[in-house]
Amino acid sequence: MLDAYFTGSVPQLIERSRELTAKIPRNLPRAYDALAQTARSRLNNLIAQFGSLIEDQRLLDKSLRPERLRKFKRLVSELDTLEATAILALRKAQDEDHRLNDLLERITKEIAYPAVTPTVTTLSRDYFYIFPEFRLLFVPLVEGHFLLHLPDLYHELAHPILVEENDPIIEPLQHSFSKCLDECISYVQYETQKLQRRKSPVRSEYMLGTWERSWIRSWLSEFYCDVFALITAGPAFAWSHLHLAIKRGENPFVVPTVSASSHPADDARMRVLLATLALLGLRQESIDIQNAWRCFTGSLGVKAEPEYFWCYPDELLKKISTYAVSGATQIGVHVFSPSEKGTVTSVLNAAWGQFWTHPGSYVQWEKKAVEKLLEAKC
Repeated sequence: MLDAYFTGSVPQLIERSRELTAKIPRNLPRAYDALAQTARSRLNNLIAQFGSLIEDQRLLDKSLRPERLRKFKRLVSELDTLEATAILALRKAQDEDHRLNDLLERITKEIAYPAVTPTVTTLSRDYFYIFPEFRLLFVPLVEGHFLLHLPDLYHELAHPILVEENDPIIEPLQHSFSKCLDECISYVQYETQKLQRRKSPVRSEYMLGTWERSWIRSWLSEFYCDVFALITAGPAFAWSHLHLAIKRGENPFVVPTVSASSHPADDARMRVLLATLALLGLRQESIDIQNAWRCFTGSLGVKAEPEYFWCYPDELLKKISTYAVSGATQIGVHVFSPSEKGTVTSVLNAAWGQFWTHPGSYVQWEKKAVEKLLEAKC
């Protein structure tokens, strides 16, 4: 039965892959070339691997049926992801996408971004996120008409360079990341050993294990991307973090107890940003943002539990800021300066200044600023 199923379904999936290749537009601007080439290469690779499921004599052995089935499922999953991300983004590219891609190209040139500029698509249904393997950055449909969240573009730019392979230019950042991760893991393991010596409840030890998994899987990556964004976009990124936390965040002091979480607590992220502002010498900006953050968190009616400070101790967060700043500056990215003029970064910081100084007229100011920004050329 399974052999007959593969005989029928594999050729169909190969044909589906070929049809998706044909769906890749040939007339898009150059900003889409890298994504289109990646999609073609991935599809060609999938076609070859699907073919091996019915041509590779080793996989036809009955004893290897479980392995053959697992490979089949993995390939189908990869094809589904490719269709729903890269291919769809290429097919649905429109003027909104083109304008944002032009803007992102300007940003990467201004900050001396040391990698291929990702492609932007306005197909997001969940704020900003990126698929590093495709260098495909998702933003909401009309985000290009507003400025206050655009500093998050700089955060997403950091994700691909953390996982780039065999690039000596980027390696200093990655080495600092590895050293910092060792610090995070060592902290958790030291706290675990203390619990074991005291014969503390198993629940506490399990919670520490949850934190360790979270640090390894995503927390440190998110902190590093935050620091990268603050270094390159300036205080505007810290303000955008406050903006997002007010609009969409929940408990800013949340600590996972059972399963690993994808993002660190919002308050811990702000503490790292404030430490980074201090390292950059932006002390007044740090004071202003800290005051605004305290006003926000004080209005929530929640407070940090002891586990929160156990999970995110000041000393560890300051180490993260120090390591990340060192790593990012070593790869040669442009560090924000309050005196810079005529850059995308300067506009984004001016937007936040205008927002707080003249909130009642901000919308009218923003419309003109966005039009001027998007009309500018790289």
